[in-house]
Amino acid sequence: MDISHLDTPSLIADLDAMSINIQLMQERINDLGLALRPHTKAHKIPAVAQMQIDAGAQGICVAKLGEAEVMAQGGIKDILITTPIAGQKKIQRLITLHQGHPDTRFIQVIDDHYHVVEIAKAASAANICVELMIEVECGQQRCGAQVGDALVELIQAIQITDGVSYAGVQAYSGHLQHVKGYCSRNEQARSVVVPLFDFIRSTLEPKGMAPQIISGGGTGTYTAYQGLGYSEIQAGSYLFMDAAYLAIGDETNATKNQQFSPALKVLSTVISQPTPSRTVIDAGMKCLSIDLGMPIVEGREGVRYQTGGDEHGILHHEEGCEIFELGQQVILLPSHCDTTLNNFDTLYAVQDGKVVSQWTIKGRGRSD
Repeated sequence: MDISHLDTPSLIADLDAMSINIQLMQERINDLGLALRPHTKAHKIPAVAQMQIDAGAQGICVAKLGEAEVMAQGGIKDILITTPIAGQKKIQRLITLHQGHPDTRFIQVIDDHYHVVEIAKAASAANICVELMIEVECGQQRCGAQVGDALVELIQAIQITDGVSYAGVQAYSGHLQHVKGYCSRNEQARSVVVPLFDFIRSTLEPKGMAPQIISGGGTGTYTAYQGLGYSEIQAGSYLFMDAAYLAIGDETNATKNQQFSPALKVLSTVISQPTPSRTVIDAGMKCLSIDLGMPIVEGREGVRYQTGGDEHGILHHEEGCEIFELGQQVILLPSHCDTTLNNFDTLYAVQDGKVVSQWTIKGRGRSD
C-alpha cells in the first residue's frame, strides 16, 4: 500500500537506502581487513540482523541479555552481549540461553572477578563453558577494567577457572562517536586505545594472554584504528544514519556525514495550524526520541521541530515557508535511531513511497 494509507505516527525505513548502507559498510570494513559485528540495538529485529549477516557480517552485538534472547530465538548464531550482567537471575538466564541454543555462539562481556566466579559456578553446574570478553576502560568512564595489573589478573582468573574461557577484549569508546569533525574524532578515538594495544604487545602477548578477539569501534570511528590490532568493528547506526550521525562530518565535509544515507524516518500528520508560523503534528516524545537533539523535517528548509510534549510536535516556520494543511503527512528524520525505534512495535519497509514489507520490532523494550 501507499505510505499515505499508514496511520500515524508510524516508523518507516527506506529499504533501498538501508540495503545500500548494509552493503557499503560491509565493503568498507572488508577493505580495512577487519570483521564486522554490527550492533543490533540500532534495529532490534532478527530479520534485519540476518540481512547484515547475509551481506558478510560474522555475527552481531546486542546490548542486553533480553536482546540476546530475542536474536537467538530469531535464528542468529553468533552473538556478543556487550554489557556485563550481575545477580543470580541474570546469570541463570545466560546459562539457560546457552542450553536452549547449543549451536549458537554467545560471548558475554565482563569487567570484574565477580563475573568470572559467579558465571563459572553456574556454568560448571550446568556442564557448559561460557566465553567471556573483558571490557577495558577506554575513556568513557562507564564499565571497564583498567589497563595494567588488574587486566592481567582478570585474564589469569578466567584461564584457570573451569566453566569459562577467555575470548578477548572489548575496547569501545562510545563517548567519541559523535565528536564533530572527521580528523578530530579519529585522532581522539585512536589515542584513547593506544595504551591498551601497547600493553597487549608489551605484556599480554609475552604472557600468553593475547586476545583472540579485539572488538570495538562504531559508526563514527570505524576508520580510526588501522594498524592497531582490532579484529572486529561494532558499528550499528550506519544502518539508519540518524540526524545526530548525519551532523558529525566525514572525510570530505566538516559538518555533514555523507558516508551513508538516512533510512529511518517517522511519518506524522498535521493536526493543528494555530498560526501561519506554527504547525502541530501528532509526533511527540512518545515516538521521537530527543536525547541527542531534535529531529529534522525532511524536505522542508526553514522548518524547525520543537517537542510539544508526549503527544505533540511543534513545527516552526521561517517567513516565506510553504504552509502545511490539516491532515497533511510530514516525514521526520529522528535524532537517535536506537531510542526512537524502541518507541514502536512495527517498522515498515518502504520503496518508492509504497510499503513493501513490515517487521515486528521484537527487541523493543528488552532492556532486561
